[in-house]
Amino acid sequence: MPLALLTGGGSLIGEGITRQLAARDWTVAVTDINLELARKVAAAAGANAEALALDATDRARVDATVKDLIARHGSIDALVNAAGGMRGLGIEKIDFAAMTPATWDRILEVNLQSVLHCTHAVLPGMIARKRGAIVSIAASRGLRGGAQASIYSAAKAAIIVFSQAVAQEVGPYGIRVNTIAPGNADARWKASDPDAARSPLGRATSADDVGRVVAFLLSDDAAHITGSCLDVSGGTTLH
Repeated sequence: MPLALLTGGGSLIGEGITRQLAARDWTVAVTDINLELARKVAAAAGANAEALALDATDRARVDATVKDLIARHGSIDALVNAAGGMRGLGIEKIDFAAMTPATWDRILEVNLQSVLHCTHAVLPGMIARKRGAIVSIAASRGLRGGAQASIYSAAKAAIIVFSQAVAQEVGPYGIRVNTIAPGNADARWKASDPDAARSPLGRATSADDVGRVVAFLLSDDAAHITGSCLDVSGGTTLH
């Protein structure tokens, strides 16, 4: 079975991605800085998933994890960058003028640098095999900036254009690179959004909504899709 390396796998979105990929006969390496959450997600997905502790901002640990997975599985066929967030890091919404450099560095580190580290680590193997797929989770705020989330918005926008650039570089090697921009998605750190009914579809974006689109982008059905950003917001972004 093909292997997908998933970062941020302990999140609700990570859980939805794992569930959908495992159901489609992917082996999923569910990684998260919180190993307990990763284990719960992997256990719920069944035999097709394994849990690993990984701080995706730590390049040495990323390299070691990639090396270990290739040694045990032969290859990493897909990378899903789902590590990120802001309030999940304990950072509340705040005007940029009141933010400290330490705070915005942390947001950029988790939301952007993790994507750079993991993408850079898996590409040599994919290039050598001339196949592979990468999907990074951006956000609707990366398509339309949000007040009191300026750095988060900037990081997610950067993921989108970074992926477009890399898609052009690695396309000749048969590697596809895409992003997904979820809307007001379910998360462990917040209750259901009472404003979700403002979506034309009448509900918030679910973890399985995101997982199904990830599974599609990694499948042969998306063989001619690269450099794209798919809006999975239930019509709330309308970009």
